Amino acid sequence: MSEDEHIIEVAKARVVIKNGKVIDVGKPLVTHCPLRHEFYGGVKETPESIRDSVEMKIEEFGFFTKNRVLEYEGRDVPFGASEMLRDAMHNGLIDITVCACDGAGTVLVKSPELVQGIGARMTGLVKTSPIPETINQLKNKGGIVLNPKTAVIDQVEGVKRAFSLANKVAVTLAGIDAEKIPLLKKYEKQLDVKLTILAVHTTGISPNQASVLAKGCDLIWGCASKALREIIGPNALLQIGVGIPVFALTEQGKKIIANRIVRIDSQLLVTRARLPKLVEHKQPDPLL
Repeated sequence: MSEDEHIIEVAKARVVIKNGKVIDVGKPLVTHCPLRHEFYGGVKETPESIRDSVEMKIEEFGFFTKNRVLEYEGRDVPFGASEMLRDAMHNGLIDITVCACDGAGTVLVKSPELVQGIGARMTGLVKTSPIPETINQLKNKGGIVLNPKTAVIDQVEGVKRAFSLANKVAVTLAGIDAEKIPLLKKYEKQLDVKLTILAVHTTGISPNQASVLAKGCDLIWGCASKALREIIGPNALLQIGVGIPVFALTEQGKKIIANRIVRIDSQLLVTRARLPKLVEHKQPDPLL
């Protein structure tokens, strides 16, 4: 039986969860995140604040346990990746999404609601191990788990399998996996299908990684990345958000953002600007 161990990053701190308990929390390199402040309160990130937020997710939503909740009920993140994917799938911009779920690893999903259930509240999943109850729940909801025995996170293999099922595939990719983009684009060209790449969890990536992302991604979340703001921001076609910006680099990325905008109930301001457009007091601190 595989060891029950799950590793995530929160505010660039490594968090280890075993058997439903947080057993280790590293020191956060990002000391202030405006999004986490909005959802969990507190101004400064500490190991204690991170532990509290992860334990809350375990208690309320069953993260990293057999009690994982995959039906999303709660307020949306206005510009979150799972929200954009959910809405894009509802409107036919995407047929299938390749994402990562705790307790299952890489998962292929055709249900917009399941994409949101997996991604909402998820933070920087680095490694996970199989939880049979979570895997069975995903299968019952139409999800395809890439490797139920190991719960491996392998987005490239997930995309290859997704190409056999649909023509309009989306994949979420961590910023540190930028080197996988050329291979993904190669598959896209060979098979003559549409691959939409969303780069998430980008804090701390190198300038070189940012440049690779710029050449292959449709949407990129700025997180607390200094390199993304400096390298990708000026070349973006569209930016949404001024604290933790989301950059669209292709027409497909613009369509997905525009599709999300029409579903947001709150007031919005759309204006022309030289990008990136950032509001200093709303930025994560520090940028890495």
